[in-house]
Amino acid sequence: MLPVVAEQVSSSPAMPAFEPASLPCRASVLRLVDGSEHLLLHSAGRQLQLAVSGSSILGPVRLRTDAVWPAGEWRQRLWALKCLNSLVARGRLPKRLFAPEARGRRLRFVLRALDGSVAGASYRDIAEALIGQTRVRADWTDPRDHLRDRIRRAVARARMLMNGGYLDFLA
Repeated sequence: MLPVVAEQVSSSPAMPAFEPASLPCRASVLRLVDGSEHLLLHSAGRQLQLAVSGSSILGPVRLRTDAVWPAGEWRQRLWALKCLNSLVARGRLPKRLFAPEARGRRLRFVLRALDGSVAGASYRDIAEALIGQTRVRADWTDPRDHLRDRIRRAVARARMLMNGGYLDFLA
Protein backbone atom coordinates (compact mmCIF):
# COMPACT_ATOMS: atom_id res chain seq x y z
CA MET A 1 0.00 0.00 0.00
CA LEU A 2 1.29 3.39 -0.97
CA PRO A 3 0.15 6.46 0.98
CA VAL A 4 -0.45 9.38 -1.38
CA VAL A 5 -1.91 12.86 -1.13
CA ALA A 6 -4.37 13.89 -3.84
CA GLU A 7 -4.40 17.55 -4.78
CA GLN A 8 -6.80 19.42 -7.04
CA VAL A 9 -5.48 19.93 -10.55
CA SER A 10 -4.31 23.50 -11.16
CA SER A 11 -4.18 25.16 -14.54
CA SER A 12 -0.48 24.33 -14.92
CA PRO A 13 -0.01 21.49 -17.43
CA ALA A 14 3.51 20.76 -16.13
CA MET A 15 2.41 17.49 -14.60
CA PRO A 16 -0.39 15.32 -16.02
CA ALA A 17 -3.47 14.69 -13.92
CA PHE A 18 -4.17 11.28 -12.44
CA GLU A 19 -7.61 9.91 -13.27
CA PRO A 20 -8.41 6.36 -12.15
CA ALA A 21 -11.23 6.14 -14.69
CA SER A 22 -8.74 6.60 -17.55
CA LEU A 23 -6.48 3.74 -16.44
CA PRO A 24 -6.65 0.50 -18.44
CA CYS A 25 -7.55 -1.53 -15.36
CA ARG A 26 -10.34 -1.93 -12.86
CA ALA A 27 -10.30 0.67 -10.09
CA SER A 28 -12.29 0.40 -6.85
CA VAL A 29 -12.60 3.26 -4.37
CA LEU A 30 -13.38 2.80 -0.69
CA ARG A 31 -14.26 5.97 1.21
CA LEU A 32 -13.69 5.77 4.96
CA VAL A 33 -15.61 7.62 7.67
CA ASP A 34 -12.67 9.98 8.27
CA GLY A 35 -12.86 11.15 4.63
CA SER A 36 -9.78 9.31 3.46
CA GLU A 37 -10.03 6.96 0.52
CA HIS A 38 -8.37 3.77 -0.62
CA LEU A 39 -7.95 3.07 -4.31
CA LEU A 40 -7.53 -0.56 -5.31
CA LEU A 41 -6.22 -1.08 -8.84
CA HIS A 42 -6.64 -4.52 -10.48
CA SER A 43 -4.72 -5.52 -13.61
CA ALA A 44 -4.06 -9.03 -14.95
CA GLY A 45 -4.69 -10.68 -11.59
CA ARG A 46 -2.36 -8.29 -9.77
CA GLN A 47 -3.38 -5.54 -7.36
CA LEU A 48 -2.04 -2.25 -6.06
CA GLN A 49 -3.58 -0.27 -3.21
CA LEU A 50 -3.20 3.46 -2.62
CA ALA A 51 -4.14 5.08 0.71
CA VAL A 52 -5.37 8.49 -0.41
CA SER A 53 -5.70 11.60 1.73
CA GLY A 54 -6.47 15.15 0.66
CA SER A 55 -8.87 15.67 -2.25
CA SER A 56 -11.10 12.93 -3.58
CA ILE A 57 -9.43 10.48 -5.93
CA LEU A 58 -12.60 10.36 -8.04
CA GLY A 59 -11.77 13.48 -10.04
CA PRO A 60 -8.64 14.44 -11.91
CA VAL A 61 -5.94 15.03 -9.29
CA ARG A 62 -2.23 15.23 -8.90
CA LEU A 63 -0.70 12.64 -6.59
CA ARG A 64 2.27 13.17 -4.36
CA THR A 65 3.96 11.05 -1.75
CA ASP A 66 6.73 11.57 0.76
CA ALA A 67 10.25 10.82 -0.42
CA VAL A 68 11.50 9.72 3.00
CA TRP A 69 9.76 6.73 4.58
CA PRO A 70 10.04 4.89 7.88
CA ALA A 71 12.93 2.40 7.95
CA GLY A 72 10.79 -0.74 7.91
CA GLU A 73 8.51 0.44 5.11
CA TRP A 74 10.70 1.90 2.37
CA ARG A 75 11.03 -1.28 0.29
CA GLN A 76 7.28 -1.89 0.18
CA ARG A 77 6.54 1.74 -0.65
CA LEU A 78 9.22 1.90 -3.33
CA TRP A 79 7.77 -1.28 -4.86
CA ALA A 80 4.28 0.29 -4.84
CA LEU A 81 5.61 3.45 -6.47
CA LYS A 82 7.26 1.39 -9.23
CA CYS A 83 3.98 -0.42 -9.78
CA LEU A 84 2.00 2.82 -9.98
CA ASN A 85 4.50 4.37 -12.40
CA SER A 86 4.34 1.32 -14.64
CA LEU A 87 0.54 1.28 -14.59
CA VAL A 88 0.33 4.95 -15.55
CA ALA A 89 3.16 4.85 -18.13
CA ARG A 90 2.65 1.42 -19.70
CA GLY A 91 -0.91 0.55 -18.76
CA ARG A 92 -0.05 -2.56 -16.76
CA LEU A 93 1.26 -3.85 -13.47
CA PRO A 94 4.40 -5.72 -14.55
CA LYS A 95 4.69 -9.39 -13.67
CA ARG A 96 8.35 -8.93 -12.67
CA LEU A 97 7.33 -6.78 -9.70
CA PHE A 98 5.02 -9.44 -8.23
CA ALA A 99 6.34 -12.53 -6.50
CA PRO A 100 4.72 -15.77 -7.56
CA GLU A 101 2.00 -17.20 -5.33
CA ALA A 102 3.74 -19.19 -2.60
CA ARG A 103 1.41 -22.15 -3.11
CA GLY A 104 1.52 -21.90 -6.90
CA ARG A 105 3.81 -24.85 -7.62
CA ARG A 106 1.90 -27.12 -5.25
CA LEU A 107 -1.49 -26.08 -6.62
CA ARG A 108 -0.31 -26.62 -10.20
CA PHE A 109 0.85 -30.12 -9.26
CA VAL A 110 -2.47 -30.85 -7.53
CA LEU A 111 -4.56 -29.61 -10.47
CA ARG A 112 -2.52 -31.57 -12.99
CA ALA A 113 -3.01 -34.68 -10.84
CA LEU A 114 -6.76 -34.00 -10.88
CA ASP A 115 -6.72 -33.70 -14.68
CA GLY A 116 -5.12 -37.14 -14.89
CA SER A 117 -7.52 -38.66 -12.38
CA VAL A 118 -10.61 -37.25 -14.10
CA ALA A 119 -9.28 -38.58 -17.42
CA GLY A 120 -9.11 -42.06 -15.86
CA ALA A 121 -5.33 -42.35 -15.54
CA SER A 122 -3.87 -44.63 -12.89
CA TYR A 123 -1.83 -43.17 -10.04
CA ARG A 124 1.30 -44.55 -11.69
CA ASP A 125 0.43 -42.88 -15.02
CA ILE A 126 -0.20 -39.61 -13.20
CA ALA A 127 3.13 -39.93 -11.39
CA GLU A 128 4.96 -40.59 -14.67
CA ALA A 129 3.37 -37.54 -16.28
CA LEU A 130 4.12 -35.25 -13.34
CA ILE A 131 7.42 -36.55 -12.00
CA GLY A 132 8.93 -38.52 -14.87
CA GLN A 133 9.31 -42.16 -15.82
CA THR A 134 12.85 -42.50 -14.51
CA ARG A 135 11.94 -41.44 -10.99
CA VAL A 136 8.76 -43.52 -10.99
CA ARG A 137 10.62 -46.65 -12.14
CA ALA A 138 13.16 -46.16 -9.36
CA ASP A 139 10.77 -45.30 -6.50
CA TRP A 140 7.30 -46.71 -7.29
CA THR A 141 7.91 -50.07 -5.63
CA ASP A 142 9.63 -48.60 -2.56
CA PRO A 143 7.92 -50.24 0.45
CA ARG A 144 7.48 -46.87 2.17
CA ASP A 145 5.09 -45.80 -0.64
CA HIS A 146 6.17 -42.15 -0.44
CA LEU A 147 5.69 -41.56 -4.17
CA ARG A 148 2.29 -43.27 -4.29
CA ASP A 149 1.22 -41.36 -1.19
CA ARG A 150 2.28 -38.08 -2.79
CA ILE A 151 0.07 -38.76 -5.81
CA ARG A 152 -2.83 -39.97 -3.65
CA ARG A 153 -2.63 -36.83 -1.50
CA ALA A 154 -2.47 -34.60 -4.57
CA VAL A 155 -5.57 -36.20 -6.11
CA ALA A 156 -7.44 -36.08 -2.78
CA ARG A 157 -6.52 -32.40 -2.28
CA ALA A 158 -7.62 -31.58 -5.82
CA ARG A 159 -10.97 -33.33 -5.38
CA MET A 160 -11.50 -31.44 -2.12
CA LEU A 161 -10.80 -28.15 -3.93
CA MET A 162 -13.08 -29.15 -6.81
CA ASN A 163 -15.91 -29.94 -4.38
CA GLY A 164 -15.98 -26.50 -2.75
CA GLY A 165 -12.64 -26.29 -0.96
CA TYR A 166 -11.57 -23.55 -3.37
CA LEU A 167 -13.90 -21.23 -1.42
CA ASP A 168 -11.32 -21.20 1.39
CA PHE A 169 -9.11 -19.09 -0.90
CA LEU A 170 -11.74 -16.37 -0.84
CA ALA A 171 -12.03 -16.13 2.94
